[in-house]
Amino acid sequence: MADSTAEFLIKDEDLSSLKGKVVVLTGASVVSGDINPPAASEQPETPALLFLRTDVANWDDLSALFKKAKQHHGRIDCVFANAGIGPRANYLALETDSKGDLKEPSHELLEVGLKGLINTASLAVHYMKDQPEGGSIVLMGSSTGLQPLRAVDYSTAKHGVLGFGRGFARLADVAGLPIRINTLMPSWTTSNVLPDLEGLMRRISHVPQPALVVARAAAYLMADASRQGNIIYIADGKYKEIEKAVLWPAYQTIKGEGNPSDDEVLKRLLEN
Repeated sequence: MADSTAEFLIKDEDLSSLKGKVVVLTGASVVSGDINPPAASEQPETPALLFLRTDVANWDDLSALFKKAKQHHGRIDCVFANAGIGPRANYLALETDSKGDLKEPSHELLEVGLKGLINTASLAVHYMKDQPEGGSIVLMGSSTGLQPLRAVDYSTAKHGVLGFGRGFARLADVAGLPIRINTLMPSWTTSNVLPDLEGLMRRISHVPQPALVVARAAAYLMADASRQGNIIYIADGKYKEIEKAVLWPAYQTIKGEGNPSDDEVLKRLLEN
């Protein structure tokens, strides 16, 4: 089922076409939007880098970020929907209020990691769709969206990102938009989601991959105009395309030979 050609390398020269591009980036410290400003050492005095405090769970904040990028640069070439937080909800040990009634579970992670990502991608399409050259959107998923995970809110958000990325890429194709949509699914990676990840991992003798490995994949998907509707699994510093090599072939096997896909049925319904 898996295709041995799914694994690929990223060379420095593969990223050269990004020179001069306008990139909107959420969840990082280009036009950068984050709820926390970058340290002074990370924010050099240059007109090429703008920062706007942005809560990705807030539509007005996100809208202002894109508007500022468009006004300053005149275009938006690439968007990396990267903002995220660590697990928040414990669905087995929920709190009760003063009356002893159950409190609603926390949806904070879903607001940031799924709704915020969907809104970021929607704004990206709005600003890119009328550009003759279109644009590129990269969505930050996780390998936890491919498997059962006991951090349920995190897993749910990342399963949602996978579904959104696959469906949105298909929709952009059908609409004939010159916009490429690809999704990253990295395994354990050093990031601010779990601040002391390296220290925690050291105790269990597991080494997370550096964030640079994932950043290179995001840049590569922006630069390579042939990449559309890809799902890139990243583990141990290696890259594998799994939509065309694994996920779609698996579904074809499950649905059975001769049966139409659900999307094909939907197409027929819309046409009639």
